[in-house]
Amino acid sequence: MARFLVFVAVVCASASAIQGQSTPLLFLKSKDHIITKHNVVYDDTGSFPPPFTGELKKGDTGGTVGVFQFLVFRALNMSQHINQKFDEVTIEATQNLQVKHGLGVTGYMDLPTAQFVMSHLTRDRYVDDGQPAEALGYKYKVVIDVHQNRSIESKGRLYAGNGTLLYTFQARLHGWDACDCKKPWPDFNNSDDGLTSFASDGNTPTGLTEFDLNTPEDIPKLYGPYPVNRAVQGIRGNAKFLIPSYRNGILMHTGEWPGWQPPKPMPNSSGCIHTWPQECKHIADTLQALGIEARPNTNGKLPYPYKPQGLLSIQQVD
Repeated sequence: MARFLVFVAVVCASASAIQGQSTPLLFLKSKDHIITKHNVVYDDTGSFPPPFTGELKKGDTGGTVGVFQFLVFRALNMSQHINQKFDEVTIEATQNLQVKHGLGVTGYMDLPTAQFVMSHLTRDRYVDDGQPAEALGYKYKVVIDVHQNRSIESKGRLYAGNGTLLYTFQARLHGWDACDCKKPWPDFNNSDDGLTSFASDGNTPTGLTEFDLNTPEDIPKLYGPYPVNRAVQGIRGNAKFLIPSYRNGILMHTGEWPGWQPPKPMPNSSGCIHTWPQECKHIADTLQALGIEARPNTNGKLPYPYKPQGLLSIQQVD
């Protein structure tokens, strides 16, 4: 049976949340192997790839079952509802996946199946369609091309509602390190791809998402002193599944990072988009000059009380 522990996300609203709940949840196997990072409790043992911490089989329920269902159903072109229950439909889908890809047919998520799913099925193939924000009823759009290796920083592009390019800026979309292991803050490791976006505190998810300008966060050291942009509701790609039900509180922001100055690589986040301080300010100033309102910061509270004004489009290009 999959088990979970409730905790409070303190950096970048960093953890996964169960479908339909605003409280982030993280899944553990045993309290014997728990360590902490920024007051977040997580499991540091075993060879199952995050977010999985052990086998999933008939009768198991919870968020990790939902992630497994989403990835397996999508790979098999199934339209079944993600119910977070390892039921008969999920057993049959698992068997079909195992047969199709030459895995041992067990009907449950064993280690080889978990490794295959996370190695081969997580990419959404989302591609930005080039439409201006106004075509979908929004006032601005941010487009960011990312690499599989999120240690390679990206260039973000800010567009007006009519598609006019307003600004190009440096962006880092690397979540926790792939090891899912304890690191000091700020974490300047620049040597791995980053943790999967399907894991708690992983890389910023690809796809199309509603985006909205919010007033500054309460802790300038972690988020900078300027208005932030908040990912509200996924529309396409992996973001449609993950945000906000599994990944809530993803922001585009900066920080007061000791020992850092541009153009050095920025530190890793817990799933947010990091930008240079002066560019974060310029983005906010540009949006407000266009009449975009900085909504009172919700601090991740769900449901989000405002109609989002913008779009965030993240596509992997390699």
